[in-house]
Amino acid sequence: MRFKVSNYRRVIQAFFFLLFIVLLGITAKQTNLLFPTQLFLASDPLVAIAAALAGLPVVGIALYSLITVAITLLFGRVFCGYVCPMGTLLDLFSPLAKVVGFKQKRFRILKVVPLITLFLVLAFSLFKSSILMVFDPIVLLTRTFTVAVFPGVSVVISKTMSPLFNTSLSKFADSVTTSLNGMVVYSDPRTFIATSWIVLLFILVVGLNILGKRFWCRYLCPLGGLLGLLGKIPLFRRRVEATACTSCLSCTKVCDMDAVTKKGLATDAGNCMLCMKCRKKCPQHAISWGLKPELSTEIPSRRTALLAIGGSVAAAYLASLGVKARVLPQNALLVRPPGVRAEDEFLNKCVRCGECLKACPTNVLQPALVQYGLESLWTPHLDFTVAGCDYSCNACSRVCPTGAIESITLKEKQKLVIGKAVIDRKRCYPWIAGHGCQICYNMCPLPEKAIYMKDTNKYDASGMMIVLPYVIEDRCIGCGICENECPVKCTQKGITVFRPGRPKDKNSMKSSDLKGLAGSTDATGTASPVTTSTATGKSQSAGNAQKKTPQKKSPKK
Repeated sequence: MRFKVSNYRRVIQAFFFLLFIVLLGITAKQTNLLFPTQLFLASDPLVAIAAALAGLPVVGIALYSLITVAITLLFGRVFCGYVCPMGTLLDLFSPLAKVVGFKQKRFRILKVVPLITLFLVLAFSLFKSSILMVFDPIVLLTRTFTVAVFPGVSVVISKTMSPLFNTSLSKFADSVTTSLNGMVVYSDPRTFIATSWIVLLFILVVGLNILGKRFWCRYLCPLGGLLGLLGKIPLFRRRVEATACTSCLSCTKVCDMDAVTKKGLATDAGNCMLCMKCRKKCPQHAISWGLKPELSTEIPSRRTALLAIGGSVAAAYLASLGVKARVLPQNALLVRPPGVRAEDEFLNKCVRCGECLKACPTNVLQPALVQYGLESLWTPHLDFTVAGCDYSCNACSRVCPTGAIESITLKEKQKLVIGKAVIDRKRCYPWIAGHGCQICYNMCPLPEKAIYMKDTNKYDASGMMIVLPYVIEDRCIGCGICENECPVKCTQKGITVFRPGRPKDKNSMKSSDLKGLAGSTDATGTASPVTTSTATGKSQSAGNAQKKTPQKKSPKK
């Protein structure tokens, strides 16, 4: 029996689907591989073309997309049928098509829609907007697994392993959780505020299978539109022996992509993914694949093409005028990941894939909703109410497939200013009540602290000296750990990190202001601890922990 790749299609699909999950799982790990962990996004030609149209230099890993293009020119849409993890999932849910049993002839008018969605995506990219890339199948699946699937699996594994720690299987449970830590298992539950909307879009795409098998792939997918356009005239195609064919139409009934035409004798190569189900069903064994067989290339009419291209460009231009996010006062809290240089440039490059969200070890990176403008939808930002940015981590800059987050070294990241902390004197405990809190100072990870605790020479009721926190503005990099750890239980903390460029805080200090202050710096110029906490949590001056000594009044003469 001659070896046929199509006979092992399910095995190949399973392999690439598992590879997608494994690579996404080890995203944050320092793993030396022959290829990048974001291989599937790098192999997506729509991601590369959208980035190029936005006027960006082609990132090195985007060269992997050329392999996909070359395979498409040779064999047609085999990427959709064998490699694409979204296509594999849709095949898994193909039985949904039997629930209603719609006749597929009524949907054939929609075959031009993937080209329209493709032109819309490219037109928006041309006008410096990547918002429609949320519909790219690789991007969509990566984002969904990051915010929903991996956190759910983490909860299941943690709940399963937790009872085992008190049994003889404790070593096994410990080895499992340790080996999977940071990939599938997390020390704290992973939560994302946009999870419900992202999952809803995914369910909608999968649910379209009710209308027909691979409905998304056939009639909506922008990547499918691109690969179908490139694979209209492939070198190797489905071939039918006309003398043997009896036009029984068994092949048309099993084709998931509605690619068999002319009573089974021709093929619409723009939709055919070479699954070769038709060959297995053919009772005459008249179907094979080879060089230059007869095609049925369905090309839209000139009017349809002009309307699609013109409408896409016009829609993208109008949207670029009104949708672009602006740096408004209410956006002062929008803090981007380390490595983002300019907001407009970031919005042009970001495809909302969620790779950085998966790589972030603290969960501080969150997908934005529309609070910062529609253009910022599902782009990553730092939410310090969830966590702070780890001072010893630069994972997000290592995994971005488009360069929206510029690749930087750890030393560069530790000096990069992404925001500035500002103390709200109407909320901060020491400022409003003389409370001995110095959490922001203690938690600041910088070698030269960005918080200075200043003696006031005033004392509380117990006799402890009151010290007040000040932000040293030229040291603060905006990591947000102080805001996250602040004990103030309000909608806004006693210390808040704002994006760079906001009006200067008049109450902050500079390093030069510390000169001449007692106990402000040590020999190396590093801010010395100014306060310590007693066992009761009350504050006192470090090295000067004294109580106010009441002085006796001299008797009047």
